[in-house]
Amino acid sequence: MKLTLACSLILVAGVLSSDSDASGRLTGGTATLVGQFPAAVSIDSPYNLNCGGTIVNLQHVLTAAWCVMHPTTFGLVNTHWLRIIAGDLNLVPGSYRREIRSVSHVFVHPNYDREANNNDLAVLRVDRPFPEFHNTIEPAIMNSQDLAYQTPCQYVGWGAPSASGPLNPTQRTITVPIMAIVECNVATVHNFRILTTMICAGSLAATPNTTCQGNIGGGIYCNGRLTGVLIFGLACGAANQPGVYVDIRQYRQWIEAQFSRTDTLPTGWVPQPL
Repeated sequence: MKLTLACSLILVAGVLSSDSDASGRLTGGTATLVGQFPAAVSIDSPYNLNCGGTIVNLQHVLTAAWCVMHPTTFGLVNTHWLRIIAGDLNLVPGSYRREIRSVSHVFVHPNYDREANNNDLAVLRVDRPFPEFHNTIEPAIMNSQDLAYQTPCQYVGWGAPSASGPLNPTQRTITVPIMAIVECNVATVHNFRILTTMICAGSLAATPNTTCQGNIGGGIYCNGRLTGVLIFGLACGAANQPGVYVDIRQYRQWIEAQFSRTDTLPTGWVPQPL
């Protein structure tokens, strides 16, 4: 289903003004500059999931599996309900740089486990390729190296000043250092939920610069390379809730294998956790 730019702006405005929408928020941080994160996109669905995502080539976007699963049936949503906004720093109003795409195929990791947040990845194929890359739309380079403790990384998304505040439609970024998994897995923090396929990044202390009530699926960049996909740890400024990300270095082969798939997962498809 193709939407015109005018209709798309109306839909985005409706999402931003909804008091019930608790997603898509990022507290603190700084406003990004044009071309600073050209791979970052916003993903809309009728369930107000309003996730983040990352362009990985001309026709594919990487995000979290949670973003494309129905919140009550837990099956795959109708892919034609998904919409991707790329190339723009502001959700409202849009600029001439904006590119909107519908989604033709969704490939969810077959062993996604929503209870454990394990294998929480999905690759989205857009209905028509993004334009040849330039400074506002460009694929992310995926990280292939292990990262040292306290490596400073950047998370990018669209934010708000608090969990209860209105959505700020301006793209922002926060700096979050890599943390040790053992540090994040203590009972007072993430209570052993973090697996070896995940990365923990942020702070145990209360800080205004955190992910908050959404932006699930957005990317964390370390040394300028896409390193992880946000899956939980939405602190909203509170202590002991650092962000947790899928370590895409460990899923590189699976991600790239989706680019050439020709099958279609049907609406309602359910993954099979191990």
